[in-house]
Amino acid sequence: MIRVKGRTSLTDSIEASMTIDAIMEKMKLSGERFISILNGVPATGDRIVNPSDDLLFLEIFSGG
Repeated sequence: MIRVKGRTSLTDSIEASMTIDAIMEKMKLSGERFISILNGVPATGDRIVNPSDDLLFLEIFSGG
């Protein structure tokens, strides 16, 4: 399952293994605005995600 949490929340899935970067491109997410958590562990864009994995994209917020 792929989840996006931030200003907008989305849920999606994949049918074949893909890299995190490819998923972000497919979902039109910016790598500068989101961090990736794969199966509970922070992950980089080159990590492979399988359909059974849990991938969470958390939007980065900043402020003062």
